[in-house]
Amino acid sequence: MDKLTKILAAALVLLLLITIAFPSSLVSAATGTTFTKTTYKTTDLLNLRSSNSVSSNRLTTIPNNTSLTSSYRLGDWYKVTYNGKTGYVIGQYLTKVVTGTSFTKTTYQTTDALSLRQAASTSSTRLLTIPTKTTLTSSFRNGDWYQVTYNKKTGFVSGSYLKKVTTASSTAYTTTERLNLRSAPTTSGALLMTIPTNQVVQSLSISSNWHKVTYGGKTGYVMGTYLKKGTASPASTPAGKADYSGAKMFVLTDSGSTVALRSAASVLSGQIARVGRGTPVIVTNSLHKTRGFVAVQTADGRRGYIEATYLTLFQPSPSNRPLIVIDPGHGGHDPGAVRSGLAERDIVLSVARQVASLLEGKVDLTLTRYTNDYYPTLGDRSAMSNAHSTSRFVSIHVNASTALSASGAESFYYKGSTSVQLAQAIQQRLTSYAGMRNRNIHFANYAVIRGTQAPAVLAELGFLSNSTDRAKLASPTYQARYAQAIADGILATL
Repeated sequence: MDKLTKILAAALVLLLLITIAFPSSLVSAATGTTFTKTTYKTTDLLNLRSSNSVSSNRLTTIPNNTSLTSSYRLGDWYKVTYNGKTGYVIGQYLTKVVTGTSFTKTTYQTTDALSLRQAASTSSTRLLTIPTKTTLTSSFRNGDWYQVTYNKKTGFVSGSYLKKVTTASSTAYTTTERLNLRSAPTTSGALLMTIPTNQVVQSLSISSNWHKVTYGGKTGYVMGTYLKKGTASPASTPAGKADYSGAKMFVLTDSGSTVALRSAASVLSGQIARVGRGTPVIVTNSLHKTRGFVAVQTADGRRGYIEATYLTLFQPSPSNRPLIVIDPGHGGHDPGAVRSGLAERDIVLSVARQVASLLEGKVDLTLTRYTNDYYPTLGDRSAMSNAHSTSRFVSIHVNASTALSASGAESFYYKGSTSVQLAQAIQQRLTSYAGMRNRNIHFANYAVIRGTQAPAVLAELGFLSNSTDRAKLASPTYQARYAQAIADGILATL
């Protein structure tokens, strides 16, 4: 046997001895899998070991219900760090921490062939492909990823390729008076909101003259006595006709500050009292405004006038939170863009109300207008925002063009890096949530955002002049998606 052969034989014997004595060393050298950083919780006391083997050194014991993160695994062993020590734990005692939102079980249909992925990410493992026009159900969402089950596999699909299936037919009615929306079909049901005159609601069912309706993102019950079947022409809504007497509002001012309750509608009139943040008042004049003075009555019966700038329909928290000013474009005598009986002012007001509903309880809120019968000037809108320590200002609009092919959403900013971030956050979600063509964000010298001191954005939801966009803009389902996009975009930048 020559010298080289002897060396190779000795090496082979040595390798066999190492394999027998230290089997874990070969397992540890196996190729592992790198994946997106994921959070887990331990389901029992768990040993952290120096390598992926039960015979390797125990570094420490991790308590039950401990949060750990990992982005690498070898077989069923996950590489983690705990109390400054890095090693491996066995995966059978880990459970993935899932973040997201649960909602009422909803039926969808796929609009294209769609990948079912293991996690809510395009980089996650693809489990299978779901064919187009497949019916799916979901009750859990992580961002715009929906958890579904198909062919006995459960994973996540992108919401951009899902269309909500409406199971209940609805009929459009128009309110003939201010109408209370209640939680139950009885006058003792909790008051959810007051719907103004000449507003379109969708009736889902009728029982003993009570209609179950949807309006402004809320579902409740109204008396059919004050409804007429059909829709009013949005472009012909008269100005100054909405009676807001009896509406409950709240004083909006900085914590610790007060505003004057005056004896007349003038800054020169005497002060009856000073009222603080969050004080409830009842409106006693018929025309609701967001500029000038509003006639009100306090809980203890005092009557007077408060500047409209310092009143909101949304109760502020006792201490200051970020204040969001939502500006539905146009209003009153100015319908904005009008196509096929649809008016911009109606669409953006519906979306703005739903944005407010989504943000309520998380931030402080006010709108530059609450009705379609009132028009604040561009200067009024900015001045209203500038009177407060406003955190974000979002003006909502709808586009139109002589070119019928023009389509998609776009967002505009005037100045400041935060305005740019806000525009990007809203634009990204408008295109994702509502499947709109991305026309990107742009600088614009628009008066309403130029005159506003807070970070400000003007969002164009789509083109009324484009038939595809118009169908979405008129759809309550898509209006809800626009609202969710704007609300999520605001929260993402706070």
